[in-house]
Amino acid sequence: MPIIVDDDGLPIPSPNEFILSRRNLSANTLLRNLRELAVFYKWLKINQIDLELPFLLKSKNLFTEAEFKGGMIEFLRKDMVEVGTVVSPETFNNRLATVRQYLVWRIDVSLSQLSFTDKQYELLETVKKRLLNWIDNSFINASKASGVLLKSLTDKEVEFLLQCLNPVISDSFGYFEPLKYRNFVIVMLMLNCGLRPGELLSLRVEDIQIGAISSVTVRRRPLDPMDKRNPRPSIKRMGRILPLEGNNFLRILDKYIMEKREILQERSNRDTDYLVLSDEGEPLSHSSLTLFFTRLRKAYPDSLPSILTPKSLRHTFSMRLERVLRESGYEEERRRQALALLRGDTSLESQTVYIAQEIEENARKALALYQKKIIGDSYEYQCNQSTRKNNS
Repeated sequence: MPIIVDDDGLPIPSPNEFILSRRNLSANTLLRNLRELAVFYKWLKINQIDLELPFLLKSKNLFTEAEFKGGMIEFLRKDMVEVGTVVSPETFNNRLATVRQYLVWRIDVSLSQLSFTDKQYELLETVKKRLLNWIDNSFINASKASGVLLKSLTDKEVEFLLQCLNPVISDSFGYFEPLKYRNFVIVMLMLNCGLRPGELLSLRVEDIQIGAISSVTVRRRPLDPMDKRNPRPSIKRMGRILPLEGNNFLRILDKYIMEKREILQERSNRDTDYLVLSDEGEPLSHSSLTLFFTRLRKAYPDSLPSILTPKSLRHTFSMRLERVLRESGYEEERRRQALALLRGDTSLESQTVYIAQEIEENARKALALYQKKIIGDSYEYQCNQSTRKNNS
């Protein structure tokens, strides 16, 4: 597990205990939370504030409103790499949300060590309410829907991506035919099924069924002790069975499993049943998957967007699926349920962003048609009036 350390390289107890309490989350999520808390702790150090229990018991306010709004909030907005710049609203909101969770946890730990009749208990409850009110009023209202649109690929970009990766085309991306097949399979599974990187890298050959009814099964399994990848890919959400369609893709997928994957497997000294292999025949790692997309963007900078990542493919899948569900006549609540089921999510609320994005797109199209009609009708009316004046 990742940990946060001080300037002397020693672990800082409280934030690490907080992370341990969230160890059911993925390693990537925990790492992101610690990076966000590192910014907060940098501000604490600059202002010589100690969050340990004795401080909490002696403090009447924890922070003053000036320290909080004029100090901490402004500090969380700063970019820690480029001096003088600020982070995006999304990054700031993520930092603030993690700090909120941590402070609530930290105060609750302190409360658990006090008696209900202790005067300090009521004081800390008051401090907690005041602090949460400040934090909740500090989030930046950013359009989540627009953010998703910027992270999704257009239809033209998707078409080019599949074209440049198609292994049956001689000049497609890649230098080794088995890797060409593997790359195409990677992108198609992520784009057509909305798989997360951890889900893709955890797939075994047995999870793919090709036949009268073809499908891919996302299974939650215990961590494989023989898996040497760091970090090990894991499935942190619901398992599910997803149908696979498209004769051309299924033929390529079958050929990869039966022929091309075996060629890659022969390059390794040990057998593995993982579906996606590296050029050395080992299970593909998170870093190698990221590197593949980086090389792809560099190879086609004019045709593929800079946001092309595994996450952008999942966003694209979700946007397209929402569009299909809407066109099929599904009501909003049923679309939420379908999106959550097929994306492997446990929360229906997290699907709102895709529904909102589709509504926003349709609204913009309607506005464009409205403006064209108004401008067209107005222009035609003016032309008719001018013609009548000239004739008279």
